[in-house]
Amino acid sequence: MRKSTPILTGSEGIMLAGTGDSTPDLEYATGFRAVDPVVCLCRGSERWLVVPEMEYGRAQEAAPSRGVTVLTPGMLKLTRDQRRRLGGWALGLVRHAGLRRVVVPGLFPHGVAEALQQRGIRVRVARESLFPERAVKRPEEIRHITVAQQAAVIAMRGAIAMIAGAEPDRIGVLRYDGQRLTAERVRRRIQQILLDHDCESRSIIVAPGRQAADPHVTGTGPLHAHEAVVIDIFPRHQTSGYWGDLTRTVARGVAPAALRRMYQAVRAAQTLALQEIRPGKSWKAPHRAAVQAFESWGYETHWETRPPRGFIHGTGHGVGLAVHEAPSLGFTDGRLRAGHVVTVEPGLYDPEIGGIRIEDTVVVTATGWRYLAPCEKRFEL
Repeated sequence: MRKSTPILTGSEGIMLAGTGDSTPDLEYATGFRAVDPVVCLCRGSERWLVVPEMEYGRAQEAAPSRGVTVLTPGMLKLTRDQRRRLGGWALGLVRHAGLRRVVVPGLFPHGVAEALQQRGIRVRVARESLFPERAVKRPEEIRHITVAQQAAVIAMRGAIAMIAGAEPDRIGVLRYDGQRLTAERVRRRIQQILLDHDCESRSIIVAPGRQAADPHVTGTGPLHAHEAVVIDIFPRHQTSGYWGDLTRTVARGVAPAALRRMYQAVRAAQTLALQEIRPGKSWKAPHRAAVQAFESWGYETHWETRPPRGFIHGTGHGVGLAVHEAPSLGFTDGRLRAGHVVTVEPGLYDPEIGGIRIEDTVVVTATGWRYLAPCEKRFEL
């Protein structure tokens, strides 16, 4: 376990407060996945974690691997009222560690910060990542992400098989096993497959037709023949807590020429963006390659329209204990390093006909990159 800590001023410690879902740095720093809110304090290689009494045993099991001292509110010198409040836990913890100054992340709970400041503790909000080393994944982390990504691939194949096995009725609505095939039905199939592989995913995207012009719409209603359906699956493994991320776009039957050309352009953009994934390359390089690819195909981005159209998001993002984390492949400065795990997901969006997106999650290697879990790319089914 790397215990490098960002540069702190004076006698500051890093304070984190929240749950594992709200604050992934908590699990990274302590090895403990908090279901209920907890408070953590880090100073150099020292770690303290305050948990509810009912979570003490579970936290103790995770603590030895990270050198964490686990405490409960009852172990701190707190009043009865302070023992009932997260701000009181935080105050007791900084006093226990002998600190008067802490640095916190931007999403730190305001009420906790206020409770500390009222007792003379200086709270500084960090502008940078508190654990920048989290972006470079250890081998075991890469294995965890791979497991989640493999589940995404299996679920994607199941969803695509469902759409491929559907037949259009007389008005073009797809039917599967005699019933209308809807975005909700495909989503339930994906969720079931993920559960069978110890994963869960919220807000799975199955966006048909014009709905897919919004990159994050989840999608509703019946699927139709000859329209594009964007399927975006981002599972979290229930044991490890690590995520995967995978997107494919498919059409049942022959797609209109405009959609087919959009798909070809997105494939080309992803190929060129992937060629920019290697150690030392700028985080912006894959995005520039994708933008240039789209421009060469004649697709420009129009931000002034409502809604905007074209390539309207970054080319990728890091994946780990959060589904979106550093590095960001778009407009942020930085250099790729071996061990970064990133998505590469160019897309085109047109409110009149829908959207196309293709996404893979890859790991940066010493010489380039590799898929964590390959998945076929086929548009027309």
